[in-house]
Amino acid sequence: MKTSNVLYILGYASIVLSATNFLRGKAKDGHDQDTKERDGLFLGHWAPTFFILGKVAEDRERDNRSLFDFS
Repeated sequence: MKTSNVLYILGYASIVLSATNFLRGKAKDGHDQDTKERDGLFLGHWAPTFFILGKVAEDRERDNRSLFDFS
């Protein structure tokens, strides 16, 4: 499996986990509610990073370059 595909999958998984945690926090009362909502928002911030890294990896794969080739 290509690195870019893995990064795109992680981006979508981050969105799903974020929504799940946020909605689970909405359903409960008390201290746990705030923690779940914050965890959901935190996970949601990872998605753009994974998508950007996936695009970079995809471009480098297309050019037959390594992810760690900085020349």
